[in-house]
Amino acid sequence: MSVYELHYLLAKLTIKQVMSSPVTAVTMDTPLEEAARIMADQKIGGLPVLDQGELVGIITETDLFKVLLEMMGAREKGVRLNVRVPNRAGEIAKLSQAIFNLGGNIIALGTSAGEDPSTSTLTLKVVGPELEKLRTLIEPLVLRLTDIRTC
Repeated sequence: MSVYELHYLLAKLTIKQVMSSPVTAVTMDTPLEEAARIMADQKIGGLPVLDQGELVGIITETDLFKVLLEMMGAREKGVRLNVRVPNRAGEIAKLSQAIFNLGGNIIALGTSAGEDPSTSTLTLKVVGPELEKLRTLIEPLVLRLTDIRTC
């Protein structure tokens, strides 16, 4: 097929021929993580947002990345730690109290599943203490310090 034939065929292509249907949409009160799950599961980059059946906006992958940046404190300088902890009540409280006692402030905190159901992985962004002071404080309190860096 030549370039000219390709352009000819593309000129005849309509949105109706390439759009997804039925349309998956969310409402303004849909939790953000639910919209993200829908987008990931259905491999779509954006979702129409409805209010009483009327289109009022769109949520996109870029919007989700912006939220992730804010949630992880990516726009602020500090020390970022990844730690593995037992999956039990009080582990986050123990770490946050120790960081507070060192004069630190946790500006971001994320959790994810660990290697097995008995552990969790925590990502923290801390301002205040120096990296080495945090390392010395945190290592005895966790199963494993998997990463620590200034960013």
